[in-house]
Amino acid sequence: MRKIRILHLTTHVNIGGITTYIYLLGRGLDRSRYELSVFSSGGEMENKLEEVGIKTYASPFRTKSELSPKLYFAIPELIKIIKREQIDLLHAHTRVTQVMAWWIQKITGVPYISTCHGFYKRRIGRRLLPAWGDRVVAISPPVADSLINDFEVPQKQVKTILNAIDVENLETLTQQKNVASIISEYNLHSTKPTLGIVARVVRDKGHEYLLHATAELLKRYPDLKLLIVGEGPYLAEIKKLSNRLKMDRNVIFLGNLKDVTKALAVIDIFILPAVWREGFGLSIVEAMALKKPVVVTNIWALNSLVRNRMNGLLVRPKDVAELTNAIAELIEDRQLRLKIGASAYQTVKNEFSIERMAREFGELYEEAIQLNPHTNRKHVFDG
Repeated sequence: MRKIRILHLTTHVNIGGITTYIYLLGRGLDRSRYELSVFSSGGEMENKLEEVGIKTYASPFRTKSELSPKLYFAIPELIKIIKREQIDLLHAHTRVTQVMAWWIQKITGVPYISTCHGFYKRRIGRRLLPAWGDRVVAISPPVADSLINDFEVPQKQVKTILNAIDVENLETLTQQKNVASIISEYNLHSTKPTLGIVARVVRDKGHEYLLHATAELLKRYPDLKLLIVGEGPYLAEIKKLSNRLKMDRNVIFLGNLKDVTKALAVIDIFILPAVWREGFGLSIVEAMALKKPVVVTNIWALNSLVRNRMNGLLVRPKDVAELTNAIAELIEDRQLRLKIGASAYQTVKNEFSIERMAREFGELYEEAIQLNPHTNRKHVFDG
């Protein structure tokens, strides 16, 4: 039986959420049934994708604008690949590549789907050229709601498929870490809980509320340490706030880490006090996969992931007092930390497996091809 050939379209394949997403699909999908490739502007993860059987094609079209000439110069090259490799379906992962896939479909008839990895803004380009594809995947229920309510995508066109987490790899990487060495390097306390956040440093993530909560906690626990992993446009302001609160000795800025398990290995309580809806909350799920108790705000999609006092603690957005009290409760109660961490781990194992994501995508790929058959492609499903 001929394999179904899927070509992923993304802006680049550097380290990041979309590249990991494609990589996990490559690991999970049945290689006897599916053949995957990816067209991008290249990146440092090309070799890793090749390792799981995903062929890579690179073209210098990296841009954030769907009107950029770079995008349109790349289309003839992409069409050649599609025809030569007899691609059955395109899978677009960014706004630019959604538009690219739309043009390709108009020219070649090849069907395409897209994944929305977060929320989109209602710009004029979306109204003029929606480019969602034959099916559009939402990574969480609130992203699906936004597509249906904000962009009027027909409900039957939207499919929610939760991301997967490579729990085994996270565990392996964490176990390889020398915890005592990291504790020494970061000047942490081996017998006292360490707080941590892993997130892009932007206003929506709520770093300022975490700093104010930490300042309150330091009145009770003067040796408390907070690790901040990530960078972003708000970083300078957050560092100034830390300085104003006189917490330079207690707050450690680690920047972006190539291997986030270096920080997760020594974080005892994970916190993400986001103030606006989150598309998925990948860093939270990674922390949960390592049995870390999490404290997050009661917003979409975090409250669809965390059940209060079962696999994490939920607090009101921007409520410093409630955030402070939730963290303090976990600091004081080691058994509660262990209980919530164990439940969090089970949630991830049950709901975010690679096998589950791959199975759901396999079904969607075949549905999308059958919905939009095009020239000489019917043989894909022939025995």
